[in-house]
Amino acid sequence: MGEDVKGLSDSGLPSNLLYAQIAASGYSRKTEPNSGHSAIAIKKSDILSDDYSITSDLDIVTALIRLAMPKHEDPGQLSQSLLLHFGSLSGVLTATNQSLRAIAGVGPHLLSAIRIMQDAALRLHRASLQSIEILSDRPRLYQYLSAVLAREVIEQFRILFLRSDDTLIADEAQARGTVNHTPVYPREVVRRALELGATSIILVHNHPSGDPTPSPDDLAMTRQVSAAAAILGLVVRDHIIVGNGRWLSFAEKGLL
Repeated sequence: MGEDVKGLSDSGLPSNLLYAQIAASGYSRKTEPNSGHSAIAIKKSDILSDDYSITSDLDIVTALIRLAMPKHEDPGQLSQSLLLHFGSLSGVLTATNQSLRAIAGVGPHLLSAIRIMQDAALRLHRASLQSIEILSDRPRLYQYLSAVLAREVIEQFRILFLRSDDTLIADEAQARGTVNHTPVYPREVVRRALELGATSIILVHNHPSGDPTPSPDDLAMTRQVSAAAAILGLVVRDHIIVGNGRWLSFAEKGLL
């Protein structure tokens, strides 16, 4: 079985703490929309000030709503609805477009802002990985991969290309498949690694079912890619399967 992975949110709030935070801000779950007050009175002028500091997920989501929909009558209420439904800022950012649209008040402007914010967060996270030996901080790596694949409802196969010092050259999606299978072509994997000047690679794919346990096909594919890579002096350092907040490392389980 896989291990648990914590989300990207600084708060990472369990639901009971999230309810407490919302209650402390003057809201309850029974608060009616358009009540004329918001959970946190964040103004655009406050956000633009040099000493402005956001301290909670509730602050961030409320500020995002104000920026995306400045005429919204009660951004605090919508912020509360999003956080109670998705559990955290990380949950909001990695939610599918369909699930976000199901929340009353979420329109195209806010949806676009959420997607832009998610992409910016992923780029920052990826940049932080490029400055370290990537396998030296596995929790950070697993958090990043979980965030990248969180919205995928079908299998996606990705490759992390590494230099000789184990720093990241690139993270690329190579293929997308069905809900339980992704076609992988070892020759294409090796060809791309050589193009980028990589000396080793990490294979990554998700299991939309949420269970990261490898299938017989996963094991066979890993052996095939490893054999093709070895012919040209490339090393498969790991194969990581990402589930629903969980992961499994072939290297750590002795499956390589």
